[in-house]
Amino acid sequence: MKKLISALWLASSLTAGAAWAQPYAPNEAGVTMGHWHLNSRDVEANKKIFLGMGGTEGGPGPLQRVTFPGVVVILNQQAGAPPATGDTIGSVVNHVGFIVQNVQESVAGWRAAGVPVQPGNNNRLDQAYVTTPDGLKIEILEDKKQNVPIRHEHVHFFLPESSMAESQAWYAKTFGAKPGLRNEAPIADLPGVQLRFAKTA
Repeated sequence: MKKLISALWLASSLTAGAAWAQPYAPNEAGVTMGHWHLNSRDVEANKKIFLGMGGTEGGPGPLQRVTFPGVVVILNQQAGAPPATGDTIGSVVNHVGFIVQNVQESVAGWRAAGVPVQPGNNNRLDQAYVTTPDGLKIEILEDKKQNVPIRHEHVHFFLPESSMAESQAWYAKTFGAKPGLRNEAPIADLPGVQLRFAKTA
């Protein structure tokens, strides 16, 4: 996925938009999840996917933006910006993740809007995947108790085993992320995102 995601920024403020799309309150270090910056081969095709998933279109400006609770997706193809040259599978950022209230209801609506949806692992009904035209893999999981239809949840890094603890510690030291474990794998929690670290093959 070389240059598909040019930067994963953690920021303490974003341009004001719809209230539901505002970033989460910063942690003690003043950090919250801000945005993904995607170098896109086809901005309009990718924007259609994110809007079909329930994001809201950002305001006017040189960059195309789609906002969700917890993250702003910026689709960049300005002059001189290198387009994506590969997908996320096999890269350090293997995939990103959203949470919805009901996976099957969301999937039905998304397919009607032209969003390409793949089933969950082992045909799980509480999980699905979306892959954008640029090859960004998005995991969809379910939380029936959340009060918004969709929200950003995680970024899943696939790293050499020797780098997992080091990465977790770096995010804790640099951004005040709270280290922990999920399914016996290291994580680092920040407002609006859980950074997950898995061993790559």
